Amino acid sequence: VRLREETHLPIVLVDDPLITVVNGTGKVLDDLELLRKVSIASEWSR
Repeated sequence: VRLREETHLPIVLVDDPLITVVNGTGKVLDDLELLRKVSIASEWSR
């Protein structure tokens, strides 16, 4: 609850976090343009 309140981001608790990460990774790999949209530039990429 505190994380949601301080960040104003939707927080969802899932039964199987690993499967959630795997599914999200699969979605990004299926759509690399999506990855570009959500990526944050790092010091290394400049």
